[in-house]
Amino acid sequence: MTQFKALIVGLGHIGIGYDAALPFVSDQAYSSARTLTHARAIACHSGFSLVAGVDTSIEARSSFSKIYGVPAYPDLSSYLASSADSSPDLVVIAVPSHLQIVLMAELLDLAKPRILLLEKPVAISLQQAKILQKLCDIHPDVSVAVNYFRRWLPAVQAWRRRILAGDLGQFLHGYLTYGKGLLSNGSHFVNLAESWLGPLAHGSVIDRGMRHLCFDREASLELMALNHSQASLQVRSIGNAGLRSGELDLWFEGGRICWPDNGRSIAFWPRCPPDCGDTHARLSSDPELNLTGLDHYQMHVVEGLHRHLCDPISSPLGCECTDALRTLRILSPAIADDR
Repeated sequence: MTQFKALIVGLGHIGIGYDAALPFVSDQAYSSARTLTHARAIACHSGFSLVAGVDTSIEARSSFSKIYGVPAYPDLSSYLASSADSSPDLVVIAVPSHLQIVLMAELLDLAKPRILLLEKPVAISLQQAKILQKLCDIHPDVSVAVNYFRRWLPAVQAWRRRILAGDLGQFLHGYLTYGKGLLSNGSHFVNLAESWLGPLAHGSVIDRGMRHLCFDREASLELMALNHSQASLQVRSIGNAGLRSGELDLWFEGGRICWPDNGRSIAFWPRCPPDCGDTHARLSSDPELNLTGLDHYQMHVVEGLHRHLCDPISSPLGCECTDALRTLRILSPAIADDR
């Protein structure tokens, strides 16, 4: 298997923390009970060599080097000065959203990776989004992917193919329930809805909700599916009650598909023929369940990145930067009073 070099910038929760205590075997995919971080997925994938990490925290650097046996540096300049190969194939930037663009600009001034993987949200304002788009335009040879990991899952991609092929017919309406910030958490599921339904447009703000962090809100709004006669997708926050959630419930002519709150499986209730003498069909009482592989979500992302590096034409990225920026632009009117 072709092996590519990978660097991780940002050694926090998604960088190394979530699965740090779990045992694993290097170069053996799924050897960890769960694969929830960039470091674990890269270390366990035989197609990547984890070369280093970067973080300002001494404790984070020490933990990373102890677990993965590779060096860690306080900043990009230190890594590049110490490395014989200053251009790894993959660079993951896993830092707070307001720092991503600064580090991306610094990195692209110093090195030229083939793929850059960003965390989400990719920006916290339309002004930042414009800067990010400009960076992408200046460096067209660098593929920029985004870690909206649900779009990388094989089960999600299989349903995308079925929906786009028309197997479920016209989308009728849907509900999206979230909590813990529209950009911070709700955008995951809006982005998933876009993958399945195609382009969405902002309709109206129902409730701006309370503030979340310094850039986000618990907003509720209506979106419209442009490829489905502008059918409505209602986005509702339960974050005002201190609840975190993420559920997507979509109704089509041919049935109902739901990403439930736990996300371990995708449920589908197909349309059944009408009962004798009835003018209307019903849905099956028992849903079809498709496992998502959520316990190893980050491994699915890394596998997608490896396929793209090997064959970028036949293996498109699960979520590109343009996809994530589109999600941000759709949602920005709901929090525009904070910009």
